[in-house]
Amino acid sequence: MIVFSLSIFAPDDRRADILDSFAALLEPTRVEVGCVACHLYIDSEDPNAITLIEEWASQSALDRHLASDACKTLVAAMELSVRAPPIRFDRVAERAGIEVIEAARLDRGSSLP
Repeated sequence: MIVFSLSIFAPDDRRADILDSFAALLEPTRVEVGCVACHLYIDSEDPNAITLIEEWASQSALDRHLASDACKTLVAAMELSVRAPPIRFDRVAERAGIEVIEAARLDRGSSLP
């Protein structure tokens, strides 16, 4: 799985426009083949910091998305950011859940291999 994250630092006068643009992308992205999840977050300490996080099943699915017209909206928002927008592509080899917390609380160490 690949996790794509992009943070935009919106100028005060463009924050609403950027939020509307990103929000309009959520559902269409979620139904794309290979999209595992797509979420939009606003930083509680800096409401102009807007982060989009997408999870993709494969590199080819992500590549199709990045080549799509929807990605043009992301690029336009990046150009409006008042600071350099951090962009990350993280490859996730394994995922675990509550069992990691349970193992740590029982002092058995992590259940991750």
